Formats: sequence, structure tokens, C-alpha cells
Amino acid sequence: MEKIIMTKSLLDTNIKLKQKFYFQFLFYLGLVILSISINYFSELKSNFYLIICFFLLATVGVSHGSLDNQKGKLLFQKKFNKHWPLIFYSLYIATSLLVLLIWLNFPLLSIIFFFIVASFHFGHEDLELFINKNFFLNRLIYFFRGLLVISAPLYLNNQETANFIDILLLGIDTWNFNPKFFYYLFYLNLFVLISLQILYLYLKLLNFRYFFIICIENLSIILIFNYLPLILAFTIYFCFMHSSKHILSLANELDANDLNQGLKRFLVLSLPLTIATFLIAVIMLFYLSNDFSISNAMLKIIFIGLASLTLPHIMLEYIYGRTKKR
Repeated sequence: MEKIIMTKSLLDTNIKLKQKFYFQFLFYLGLVILSISINYFSELKSNFYLIICFFLLATVGVSHGSLDNQKGKLLFQKKFNKHWPLIFYSLYIATSLLVLLIWLNFPLLSIIFFFIVASFHFGHEDLELFINKNFFLNRLIYFFRGLLVISAPLYLNNQETANFIDILLLGIDTWNFNPKFFYYLFYLNLFVLISLQILYLYLKLLNFRYFFIICIENLSIILIFNYLPLILAFTIYFCFMHSSKHILSLANELDANDLNQGLKRFLVLSLPLTIATFLIAVIMLFYLSNDFSISNAMLKIIFIGLASLTLPHIMLEYIYGRTKKR
């Protein structure tokens, strides 16, 4: 086994980033407690929260990937000069359309593939602030942390999740997994994730404070998917934990010396693509509402659209990350 040397996490390299993260973490926890309390004492109406979720996912959620054009510029401009926008946007859009085309023809395979890819993606961006050392088990802990966002609703909210998946199957395929499978998947997921966290703590790849924070985040994911409607739980996780963390790391990249300036730069740079994506989502909503209910149309746009954007985003993040290490 490679020699383990305690290294600083990204949070420990920038005190302002750490302060912003703690604010984000406390805000997220407060929102989780408030949402569960409201839903417990007065059940939330789907027509009300669906609109809010649609807006948040199409703006805050999407915005954390809206600097992909800036990363594309860094990767493509040197090789293609002034033609880089044409090459980059063509590849990005073609990849998104390919995902959409495959989903429309093979929705069950697409959902399973999306769950696997999303698990790696969610876990990596959720833990990148805490884990800064290249270690051969990193991909494993990323996968099982992200998988919790998939396994928790499949087990804890099985019926609503199954109904939701049926909508995404577009009437082409059927979802026939035994609920016992999701029981074993969830507890295996928890066991492996906690075991890996303890191992990272023992090897000093995590300090106890960050170990504790990750445990609280894991618990919050379980609670929201157990006590909140599926789409609301996912929105809270995706916008206020996943996306907000990644936005902080992007702001740190933009200006590590002044995080507030980094956040302002992020807002300015991300606004054009965020607005464009939101407008496309609204147009698609009006189009699909002719054939489906508003709620079904929203779910299709949010998750099939999210899947079509996720693959090119992940591919770009991977290439960009590899380039930065050289």
C-alpha cells in the first residue's frame, strides 16, 4: 500500500472557502429540518412544490455546470484557435442529443446507466472539498457516496420512486425489480460507505471534523428521501448540497484570493448559459404539456434533460481535471 501522508483538503487551503462552506452546510441543514417539519405538520401540496422545484433545478441546479463553456475554451482554444466555440459546442450538444436519442429508444438501459454515472458524479463533487489526495480508493468512495442518493429513495420511498421511474420509461419499458433488491442495495451501500469513511479517517485522509460532517450529510440524505416527496427531496439535495458545493469550488478556482469576487465572477459568467437553459426548459414544458400533465412534463424535462446534460458535463470535468494535473 502506498505511503499515506496527511494532506490539506481544499477547504483547509482557503479560510474564506471554509467559512462559506460552513454557512452553506448550516443553511442546507436548516432547510432540511424546516422542510421535514412543514411536511410533517402540514402535508405539502404537489402543485405548489413542483413549480418551485422545477424553477430551482432549471436555474440553481443547472448553473453549477454553466461554466462548462469556460472550461471548453481552456481545452479547445489552444488547439482550434478561433474555431474552438464551433468545435466545443458541436461536440457538447451532439453528446447531449445522443443521450436523449438513446433514452427515447432504450429508456430502461438509459436509467440504469444514468444511475451509475450519476453516482460517480454526485459523490465526486460532494466530497471534492474534503478529499484532496489522489488515493486508489477515491473512485470507490465517490461511487458509494453518490449511490446513496439513488439507493435511499429506491428503498425508503419505493412506491413513489417506482411511479416516477415508470413516467421516465415513456411507456416503452417496465420496472420489475423486487423491492428486496433495493433493501439489500441500500444497506450494502451504507455499510461500504461508512466502512470507507472509517478507513479514510484511520489513514488520515479525512480529519474527524470532516468525517463527522460527511456522516451528517449522509444522514440528511436518508431523512429527506424518507420524509419528503421524492422530487422535493432531490431538489433540496441537488441544489443546496451538490450544486452549491461545486459552485464554491468553482468560485475558488476563479479567484482563490477573494472568494466573494470569485462568486461574483461565477454569477456573471454562468448567467448566459443558465438563462438559455431555463428558457429551453420552459419552452419544452409548454410543448410537452400538450400531451402530458404538467407534473409529468416537468418530471420528464427535469430528469431526462438532466441526464442529457450530465454526460457531457462529466466528460468535460474529467478531461479538464486530467489537464489541470499535468
